[in-house]
Amino acid sequence: YVAKIRKAVLNRLSAVESLQGLENNIVNEVIDTPATYGYYYNLAAGTPFALSHGFSQLSLTRPSPRSKRLENTFFVGASTRPGNGVPLVLLGAKAVAQQVVEDMKTEQIEIAS
Repeated sequence: YVAKIRKAVLNRLSAVESLQGLENNIVNEVIDTPATYGYYYNLAAGTPFALSHGFSQLSLTRPSPRSKRLENTFFVGASTRPGNGVPLVLLGAKAVAQQVVEDMKTEQIEIAS
């Protein structure tokens, strides 16, 4: 099945003039599946959206980006607030970065005191 899909993709890409002969120039090839994502990223059933879409895992009910157990540890991505999808993950990354900067400012004030 994978070989069939690979062949179809390469065939489709060969329609673009600059990509003709692409197959002969592939140096490294990795095939990821839901099982791969499940194994490497600890995602339930390899789902790219991380946590379930049930009511208890939507928006504000997702885990906080700040770790409750580890000091100065933050999380960003589909499994934390605000949620999944590239726009929301980017918003979450921006919010985490801002929080880290604020925490660093506070730490510097405390150290200086």
